Amino acid sequence: MGMKLSTIHWMNKRFASSALIVFLFTLPVFANSFHLHVVITICINIIMAISMWVLSTTGLMSFGQAGFMFIGAMTSALLVKNLGWLFWPCIPLGGIAAALVCVPIGRLCIRVKGVYFFIVTMAFGFVVNGVFAYFENPFGGWYGILHIPPPEPRSLFTPLNKAPFYYLAVGLTLLTCWVIHRISRSRMGKILLSIKQSDSLAESIGVNVMRYKLHTFIIAAFFAGIAGVYYAHYFSYISPLVFSFNLSLNSLIFIIVGGPLHFAGPIVGAVVLTIIPEFFRATGAYQMLIYGVILVLSMIFIPQGIVGLVEENLLPLFRKQGK
Repeated sequence: MGMKLSTIHWMNKRFASSALIVFLFTLPVFANSFHLHVVITICINIIMAISMWVLSTTGLMSFGQAGFMFIGAMTSALLVKNLGWLFWPCIPLGGIAAALVCVPIGRLCIRVKGVYFFIVTMAFGFVVNGVFAYFENPFGGWYGILHIPPPEPRSLFTPLNKAPFYYLAVGLTLLTCWVIHRISRSRMGKILLSIKQSDSLAESIGVNVMRYKLHTFIIAAFFAGIAGVYYAHYFSYISPLVFSFNLSLNSLIFIIVGGPLHFAGPIVGAVVLTIIPEFFRATGAYQMLIYGVILVLSMIFIPQGIVGLVEENLLPLFRKQGK
């Protein structure tokens, strides 16, 4: 019975993965520019949510992800626009710049826990915004940087042709999800969960808690920086007003609504909470009110998240099929 159940689960998983890949590959054929723009926005949100989720597996939740995203975006924008670099090497460089800044910041942040960690990382986000806003040269001040060049070839990546942007966004998102998933399923992932459950107990059996927390913080900053690089060259504009505290808060909301205990949680949360506001865009001023009501109701009635709710209802069905 157990073997039959695992076989059914494996077949369903393979079918769902294949169907998703086919759907993502063929979407630009039948979708218009607006639909592709929504999917691109979803991809950016997924990368940000996943980068925060991997840090949450250690029991930490950073409100400084928007700051690392801003560092990646600013690094790429300055290199491409001011120094004439190509876009493609700036993708990893933007992530590396965010990760390098994270090293000293992370060493300070991981020394505190709970609400103090929230406050320190939130303060870091404000500091990044303040620094970029204060120096008009070269960061553009509060007005930011305009007319950031698109990726190469620029004749292909144009505002009227969103398909290349779409495939790039999907590719970066799949890469991010694959790396984080491998980490969560590896020995390191198990160690991170043990740290989340009890860091003092993990340290008592020889786990270097501070080192693992720092490494996870750096990984989270790296992928946030990559999301910033893509954002800068897709929207061709960045400023401190864009990478605000709300951006980090939204990533946390995606995780909570989707399901913080599951890898798929931040992905589902980002998809649902990006699409829902688009349905209510015609309501104008009431759009965010409706969004807030949906958020509150979901936290009250499905505290385990959407993925947790689905898992609780589908697993019994699989068990019945396996009998």
